[in-house]
Amino acid sequence: MNSVSAKQVIALYLRYFLSPSETFVYRQLEGVSSVFDPIVLTSVVCNPDLYPVDRLYAMPKGLAGRVYTRLKSTVTGRFGAITPAQRSCWSSKLREHRARLVHAHFGHFGMDVLGITRSLDIPLVVTFHGMDASHLLNDSRYTRELAELFEYAHVITISRDMARRLSRYGARESRLDVHYIGVPVDTFDFVRRVPVADKIAREETVRCLQVSNFVEKKGHRYTVDAFARHLATHPKHRLVLAGDGPLRASVEARCREKGIEQSVDFTGRVVKSEVSDLMRDADVFLHHSVTAANGDMEGIPTVIMEAMSTGLVVISTVHSGIPELVDDGVDGYLVGERDLDAYVGALDRLGGSDPDLPKKARAKIETKFNMSVQNKKLVEIYQKVIDG
Repeated sequence: MNSVSAKQVIALYLRYFLSPSETFVYRQLEGVSSVFDPIVLTSVVCNPDLYPVDRLYAMPKGLAGRVYTRLKSTVTGRFGAITPAQRSCWSSKLREHRARLVHAHFGHFGMDVLGITRSLDIPLVVTFHGMDASHLLNDSRYTRELAELFEYAHVITISRDMARRLSRYGARESRLDVHYIGVPVDTFDFVRRVPVADKIAREETVRCLQVSNFVEKKGHRYTVDAFARHLATHPKHRLVLAGDGPLRASVEARCREKGIEQSVDFTGRVVKSEVSDLMRDADVFLHHSVTAANGDMEGIPTVIMEAMSTGLVVISTVHSGIPELVDDGVDGYLVGERDLDAYVGALDRLGGSDPDLPKKARAKIETKFNMSVQNKKLVEIYQKVIDG
């Protein structure tokens, strides 16, 4: 991304720039760079070859800094803290570039830079994505600081459901926008597949796919259990579980326990180009999101948007903002969280699925969850906050 001095400078802040699971952040940064001139502030640089940025200012904490912020958090009772060196560095860069706005992703990261933006009188935009509007709400320190954050920052949530949740903690409608992240539809082209119902009628293999980290809220256990029951009547079908994470070994063990390990493939960690290929070869996309024991929830998983963009038949759950993306029975199927009978029923319903469902799914993404459209809306939000 090349700098153009005539543009207004905006700064993006994350503690870690950037994890492959947060590619959407980079897509947004690229999307707004036609109008704004972005700089990036971060503590730790990750994957710079994947996410190159012309002006990235990293100030790591180091051991002494981590001790300092831990002690400060303990003494003050505040949820998070940055070091004096970080505050000085990032304040200097914001002044040097005459930044007009700072956009922090995740609520707790917004708290890092709240003091900086307030002291410099620079508007702060904070996007909430998932755990920062669910699991972290169980922490009283976090909710106390949310009230302070909401007094100054303009809030973006990635679903209406999340907006309603945060409004109970003081987020004001006048300073809040629901902004769907969206996906690049040109990257995830529509694939003309043999209809699932036709493949089932001809007793051909139907390939089911899930792409996600192996963590509790992704619901792998329920996918495996439902698929095991589905195999009893559709023995040729296959399940591909792509990704990695702390629960992968237990999910593999569950497949062996259910006796279906020969019908389930584990790919390990995948990059975006591999995700596109996996989706191209699949017939059905599964994503059984659940609320984790610690309260952690999804926002709206972008991977479901990607799957729908390619025309995959999606089976997911009535969870967080997912019903804002998937209209049950119209452009996908939804079941209740952990409702195994309903999950198996949805898999079994594939034999009678609407042949136009894939086109309807693609149309939904093109109109409501198209990243190029959503990036233009983000530009409008930035300008509104700068002007306001």
